[in-house]
Amino acid sequence: MKASFKGTVKLIIAVLILIGFIVLTLHYFDGEYVWNSLIKLFHHPFLLVLIFIVYLMSFCFKAMAWKLYLQGRARFSTCLLGILYSLFVNHLIPIKIGDLVRMKILSMRDCHIKNEEAIHSVIVLRILDMISLIGITLIGLLSLEVRFVIPFWTIILGIVICSLTLLIMKKYAREFLKRHISLFKHAFSGKNGFVIIFMTVISWTLEAGVLYFTVIALSGDLSFWEAVFANSVTIAGQVFQITPGGIANYESFLVFALSVVGFTVKDGYTIAILTHAIKFFFSYLVGAVAFVKYPISLKTVKEWIKVRGVTEK
Repeated sequence: MKASFKGTVKLIIAVLILIGFIVLTLHYFDGEYVWNSLIKLFHHPFLLVLIFIVYLMSFCFKAMAWKLYLQGRARFSTCLLGILYSLFVNHLIPIKIGDLVRMKILSMRDCHIKNEEAIHSVIVLRILDMISLIGITLIGLLSLEVRFVIPFWTIILGIVICSLTLLIMKKYAREFLKRHISLFKHAFSGKNGFVIIFMTVISWTLEAGVLYFTVIALSGDLSFWEAVFANSVTIAGQVFQITPGGIANYESFLVFALSVVGFTVKDGYTIAILTHAIKFFFSYLVGAVAFVKYPISLKTVKEWIKVRGVTEK
């Protein structure tokens, strides 16, 4: 019941975002303007290469953070392969199952790592990703002097939900909770935890380079910190993804974030279209490389989905 309610709320929000994107497209899409911007982007091949390099580097840092979390017991190549496969799958189909593929690749390639540990590591690092993105966003809102108010009731509700979840798990899944707390403490002990957090933040900072260098190529005015803020807002919004690659979510959130730092809606929409196209191309390119390196059949992926209880509705 709880999962069903959560899924319904998420779907409603996702549909509203999709409607918002349609409205944006109807009012601000200018094919000629987008095409001219694309041509302008291709007039800067060095910046294009730089975009792909910093984007790839962001995933390398994520892979290093994952390897560190697993205490170095996983190969860097396995971690990077799992992350790139995850990116590819999430840009290929509407159902966001990239993390599932990422977990399975880890436990299949590095067989000494158990399924439960693979699942735990991905979940914890995903939570760390969201904390990093939210933290960057809040710092950005404060430094950019954007007026915002967090309703008091949402804070209370969040505390109540977290407390109830911990109490339920402590009562009905005590051993499960103890194992995962132990894994978490072990991974984040000493300087290891600091390095994992640092690498995660650096990975999101590097990903902002896609937006930053695209705007530079288009002769736009955007500081790197503003790019980091806008990228964090945009990626955090992908939690409501119901389309391949988060089409509609990405554009809507990036238009909003860029409007906060002074861009017009039309320019923000065009930049969002171009940067998202770059990310789609990159995901398919690295996906092809990952498939050549470690082929996985569609039948196998479907079996994984069934096992995890994901339905294609």
